[in-house]
Amino acid sequence: TEYKKSLAMRLKVYGTEKPHPSVAGSYNNIGSLYYSMGKYPEALAEYKKCLNMRLAVYGTEKPHPSLAATYNKIGKVYYNMGKYPEALTEYKKSL
Repeated sequence: TEYKKSLAMRLKVYGTEKPHPSVAGSYNNIGSLYYSMGKYPEALAEYKKCLNMRLAVYGTEKPHPSLAATYNKIGKVYYNMGKYPEALTEYKKSL
C-alpha cells in the first residue's frame, strides 16, 4: 500500500535509531487502514507500534493528545474484537 511505502520512506529519512513523530504517524495510518478493512489483529499491532514510538517521543510525564488518540484507537480495536475489559482499560488511558 501507499502507507507502507510512506513508512519505508520515513524510516529511510529519519532512521531507526531515534523515534520520530512522522514515523509514528505512518504506523497509525497503516493501523487505520487495517481497522477499516476489519483486520483487527493487524490494526492492533500497528497501533501498538505507533503507541510505543509516541511514548518514546512524548514521554509519560505530561499528557499529549497524540497519545490519547492512540489509546482510544487501541480501545476501539479491542471493542470490535469483543475484548471489552481490554477496551475499557485503553479507553481509560485516553482520558
